[in-house]
Amino acid sequence: MRFVLLFLVSSFCLPSFASPSIPKALTPLVHQLYLEQGRTLSKKQTTAQLLENQFLLFQAKHLNPSILERQSNVGFSTQYHVDKFLASSLLHWFPALSQLEKKHYPLVFDKDQMLSLLGQYPADGQYPAEQLLKWQQLQLTKSAPLTLAQVLHSQSMQNRFKLHQGELALLQAIVNQHLNQQALFTAAKPYVAKQGLTIEQLRQVVTAELLRPSMLAFLGVKEEMHGATSQYVDTLRSEIPESAIAKYYERHKKRFKYIKQVSASAAKFPEQKAAQQFNDYANAHSWQQAVAKYTPILIWQAQLTPLTRQSTPKWETQLAFSNQQGKITPSIRTPSGEWLVLYSQSPIYDYYDVKSETVRYQALRALTQEFAQHKFEQDYMAWKTANSGAVI
Repeated sequence: MRFVLLFLVSSFCLPSFASPSIPKALTPLVHQLYLEQGRTLSKKQTTAQLLENQFLLFQAKHLNPSILERQSNVGFSTQYHVDKFLASSLLHWFPALSQLEKKHYPLVFDKDQMLSLLGQYPADGQYPAEQLLKWQQLQLTKSAPLTLAQVLHSQSMQNRFKLHQGELALLQAIVNQHLNQQALFTAAKPYVAKQGLTIEQLRQVVTAELLRPSMLAFLGVKEEMHGATSQYVDTLRSEIPESAIAKYYERHKKRFKYIKQVSASAAKFPEQKAAQQFNDYANAHSWQQAVAKYTPILIWQAQLTPLTRQSTPKWETQLAFSNQQGKITPSIRTPSGEWLVLYSQSPIYDYYDVKSETVRYQALRALTQEFAQHKFEQDYMAWKTANSGAVI
């Protein structure tokens, strides 16, 4: 319960004398990019985010090192994204670099040789170690070091599959992009040096910026898409005590109010036209008058029947509970192809039990993010305390 104890017990402040820093020249450069992206951060906020990004990069190296290689098994490598982002940023910061001639680097083999070298794409997408070793020995160009293994590692699953199909033009484009980027990085060094920076420092900044969303999700500070969680978050959630769930329930009890019972009646028709006529008359007069006039087939009975969520038929019962209470539904097509008009009212409310799955799910979801945020802040403070100098 280490995480939870930190959250529940700690009321102290860590020492604030530490002062981690980033090179001053970085803030205006990154601020330019943020403005270009439509982000309204001030320069002060930009500096703060740059520093926080370096903490997230530190956390990635220690808690989630695989993300430094690839954020998704089917996507491009992290280095591929970093190189692309860095190249784009350098051209934005130093427009003179756009005059750099883009070169075409001839390949050392043709399509048939490429197919022979790559063979069939593996069913599981994983290459044997001996195959990778072979590809590491194969230089793709004569002008600069670039191996076939490097190319395959950098690409998405879709692109790797295309390469195995013999798309030589794709391989050519990948090689040209990579080597032109490397030429750009070399040409940019004097421009970057005038800012008191290095390419490696900028690469570190770009890497941290790119990994920021994924690391915030990994640490539980931001929710991952589709509800996916990391082992880190799962561990944090498992340490949340029952007492915290009970307190959350008491603080947010109104959120767990639900309709326990409604009173309803429903009329069924073989055709939509008849259902619509009944609906129009019921809305103009009353439900009882419409039943008396049209004598439809009734679900339950003409008088409103009290229903619980366990009542039958199930589909009609669910409709009664989801209907706006006190209103008549429009004509609705049933799963069996008939048409239904339903009226419900007099809802009776209750609260989910504190030990119900509904309460546990919502409480754990909210508390996990709350605890994760608190732990993030504590760890960030500790990291800043431990780093009293430049962190880039």
